[in-house]
Amino acid sequence: MPTCSFEHLKTSSDLLLKIVVVGQGGKSTLSRALSEKLNLPHIELDAIHHLPNWEERSKQDFKNQLAMVLAKNPDGWIMDGNYFDAIEEIVATQAQTVIYVNISWGLMMWRIFWRTLDRIINRRPVCGDNYETWEKSFFSPQSLLWYLIKNRNGVTTDRPDQINRLSKDLQLLRLNGRDALDRFYAQHDLTRG
Repeated sequence: MPTCSFEHLKTSSDLLLKIVVVGQGGKSTLSRALSEKLNLPHIELDAIHHLPNWEERSKQDFKNQLAMVLAKNPDGWIMDGNYFDAIEEIVATQAQTVIYVNISWGLMMWRIFWRTLDRIINRRPVCGDNYETWEKSFFSPQSLLWYLIKNRNGVTTDRPDQINRLSKDLQLLRLNGRDALDRFYAQHDLTRG
């Protein structure tokens, strides 16, 4: 898989139009910004994966739902999420660019903590039509925060191997660290929303 530094991309139009954003800390915000800038649909894998009341789709149903969404958007899309086991084949056969957001674990935890508080306090929907609660977010074994604490090393080290397995023909952009992510936003005139 060819890796390229985002500095080689002169404008947002240099990005190919089927883009998967993976990694940690900032995927969805970056995907929404790219979607708006490039006027392409944003596909949030968490919203497809989770049914109401946080029920999870089966792996096959998830793949089927995703295939239907992609079929409706043949000219391009921006997808975000880390469901590698479910999206590996789709990414390998359809995606043109993978953007790997790799910020530090500490910054990622800080952002997720404050984002979670904001979603709880302001009742912002997440993952489709679900809502985070104090109990689910901080005291449940299924909590994202607890998952990140328990899997601290794996979260930041297993993703490059998973990405490298996807395809040798993809354009891979690695945004290593907050400064690289900020420069990418500035270079492509993207707005965090």
